[in-house]
Amino acid sequence: MTVALVLIFTSPWQSRNSWQKIKERGYINYGTRTSLLSYFNNGEEKIGVEYQLLKRFCKQHGLTLKVRTFRNNQAMFQALNQQKIDIAGGHLSVTNSRMKSYLFSAPIDESHVNLVTHYRYKDIKQMSELNQADGRVTSFSSNQEFLDDHPEFNLEKLSIDKHSSLFELIKMVSLKEIDFTLADSSIVSIYQQFIPGLYTPIQLTPSIDIAWMLRPNSQSVLNHLNPFIKTSVDTGEVQKLKNQLSVYIPEINTANTVTFLDYLYSRWPKIVTQVKQVSKALDFDYLLLGAISYQESHWNPKAVSPTGVKGLMMLTRRAAKDVGITDRTDVLQSLRGGAAYFQKMSDKIPERIEEPDRTLFALAAYNVGYGHLEDARILTQRNGKNPDLWQDVSLFLPELNNPIVAQHLKHGMADGKTAVLYVENIMTYKQLLKWKEQKGSWSQIADNP
Repeated sequence: MTVALVLIFTSPWQSRNSWQKIKERGYINYGTRTSLLSYFNNGEEKIGVEYQLLKRFCKQHGLTLKVRTFRNNQAMFQALNQQKIDIAGGHLSVTNSRMKSYLFSAPIDESHVNLVTHYRYKDIKQMSELNQADGRVTSFSSNQEFLDDHPEFNLEKLSIDKHSSLFELIKMVSLKEIDFTLADSSIVSIYQQFIPGLYTPIQLTPSIDIAWMLRPNSQSVLNHLNPFIKTSVDTGEVQKLKNQLSVYIPEINTANTVTFLDYLYSRWPKIVTQVKQVSKALDFDYLLLGAISYQESHWNPKAVSPTGVKGLMMLTRRAAKDVGITDRTDVLQSLRGGAAYFQKMSDKIPERIEEPDRTLFALAAYNVGYGHLEDARILTQRNGKNPDLWQDVSLFLPELNNPIVAQHLKHGMADGKTAVLYVENIMTYKQLLKWKEQKGSWSQIADNP
């Protein structure tokens, strides 16, 4: 027995350090949360500043990079402790609390904690002005640590949210479902390109280093990783990767019929049966459901956006929960959820409004929210136009993007310009689907895609 123990503790494998073990197996396990700053798989390619940096590092050392994504820091830190990953990322701040338990790499970037709020509180000067406002902060985050270290910010209605992601909290701020949250400035700057009506009136911290986090016994890994990071920062490679992120910010343009006809041949046949099945069960126009699902995901059931929506109908977690959907990536569930959410919007439209305006209004509400649609209809009426006609309301929806106008509206700013394009695109796609159906069988389409 004694001999066996001696062999175990003196074996070559036991004496190897963390870097030697990684080199032996030939890959690095990287854990992260999904974002454009860290790692994002858009279905066609894998991107992200941290991912691209680590991939280059691995290539230099003849290693491959294996990525595992986590919904929150708690799960990721647990995986790091259990040696299921070698490096934890996801735009992690270097905090005093974390430094007590982990090693950090050389800084990849720097950031600071911002207050994120909506128009009502855009001009505040100090946190105490939010004492009666509803606020939430993500759990196991540097923002929570900031609050723990600053008891003076213990506001009455500020709570720690263990279930929502940062994006979901920021979206809640935009919709005025909550009044504020705290967030990393670099991340907020990206979300502001997706979500209108966000303000950051107070910077709560000086610059904080952003780095990768490793277990305490990983100094040998850092001995190789840190020189690579410093060179990448000094030569401007990190900044170059950040600048390239703008390419991946989604932008909704007018209907691209060339791409649509391509996917009509390659993707639509794979889901049309499920679309018809759900439409029949819910008494829903299957051409409309097909058009909405194309606009949302280009008929890609595995689609995921940087903002956290996913699946064929690109449902948010909140929307999915509202309509009883548990798996947004399941084709049938996603279709049912999207149809149910559309119907929920349609049911709110005043009964006097007839087709096709009713459907057009419901589509706009599906995209921008019913409250914002109502604001646009009020604007339409104030300007002497008919609030029950889409043709008139579509002229005033873009006014929701104007902060001067939006500050006088009940629901504030919203991306009304995108909502108009969204509706127009879907109706174009529906007409194309109808046209192709009338053309005949899929074999005919295959001959002339």
